[in-house]
Amino acid sequence: MEWWQQLGFSSEAEAIARGESEEVFNRTRNITPDTTSDMDKETELIKEFVGSQKVEDKESVIPDNTETPSKYIIVQGTDGRYISQQDAAGTYTDANVQAEIDRLNSQRDASLLANKSSGGGSSSGGGGGVYTPRTSDVDYTPVESTGLSTKEEAKLRFPYLDERLIDVYVQGFIDTGDSQLAILQMRSDPLMETVYPGIRKTDGTLRMTEQEYIVAKEFMELELRNYNLNPQVFGEDIVEAISGDVSPQEFSERLQTGYQNIVQNIPQVQEVYMREFNLDLNEESIFGMFVSPRLSTAVLDNQIRQSQIIAEAETALGSSALTVAAARGLQQQGLSQAQARRGFQGASTILPGLSGGAERFGRGPISETEYVQATELGDQGIAQNIRRVESQITSASSAAAGAKQLRTGEVVGLEES
Repeated sequence: MEWWQQLGFSSEAEAIARGESEEVFNRTRNITPDTTSDMDKETELIKEFVGSQKVEDKESVIPDNTETPSKYIIVQGTDGRYISQQDAAGTYTDANVQAEIDRLNSQRDASLLANKSSGGGSSSGGGGGVYTPRTSDVDYTPVESTGLSTKEEAKLRFPYLDERLIDVYVQGFIDTGDSQLAILQMRSDPLMETVYPGIRKTDGTLRMTEQEYIVAKEFMELELRNYNLNPQVFGEDIVEAISGDVSPQEFSERLQTGYQNIVQNIPQVQEVYMREFNLDLNEESIFGMFVSPRLSTAVLDNQIRQSQIIAEAETALGSSALTVAAARGLQQQGLSQAQARRGFQGASTILPGLSGGAERFGRGPISETEYVQATELGDQGIAQNIRRVESQITSASSAAAGAKQLRTGEVVGLEES
């Protein structure tokens, strides 16, 4: 009997297709007689197993006594995200299914985000395993912004800043997008020295902040007002004090010390100015020259004298009685405060009747300034005009007192000159 017949095959080709061979058959038979019975039993078992297999099977089935691992496939859930589903024909196991699910869901999320950012619509159908859930149409009504503009916000944050510097700050913020850098850019702008003269040191750094500068300047101005001095006259001196690192407290102490020393010598100083310069200066004028030595005596006296003339006119005639230009003209003609007081007081009592008479006689009105020029400054042309008006008023009064009207309507006893 052939070896393949002994193994239960119908042909040698079938035995070879099943993985058997004559060599293997003979080797398994190469045993001692003592063990023939045992081998015969094994042979019988092999024959029985092989005979139970169907000849038409193309693949051999190898029994496996180990537990078969679970198999999975990956599907999309109702929410569109990927999940695992057990399936005997699946290609995934417990060891790798979750990692693949995570990868697919990450890819899905990234795709959805990219689609949303680009404004693209949703896609449907298969391909690529990417799922885009449906979205419902939602009406969108844009809301108008009620926020402040950059400049308005800057004004609220820096209410003490000059409008020009606000514009520089806003431009700096637009350029850099950073408020601190915008402040630095503003402070490096040449406009800082224009708005806050003296705030910058020679090395370009600031002596103080903008707020500190404003407080210091206002404090010094208030101290000058306490001594009846106009701060506008001493603007350069305030800047010089700031540039010289003079603190507000030190500025106040200097004023106090200087005023005490000057007040003690006011009579003597006034006498010197009257004798040498023919200037009748009051305490404020003399102290003002101490505060600002750079101002010449003529400039300082003129500024103060004009204010004194205006004050005397308003005292006698009421507010806005004299313009600054008229006061300057009287001051330039040499009108003193005492003359202004006497002249405007006379104008307040005499001028109403005098001006009325001048108008009645066709000579035109006489102003308060003309009256003072005539009576205090010796303007002969105006003085002569005033005397003629006075003479006409007197003659008219006399004529009215001595005149007599006849029955015929004629007036007698009136002589006109």
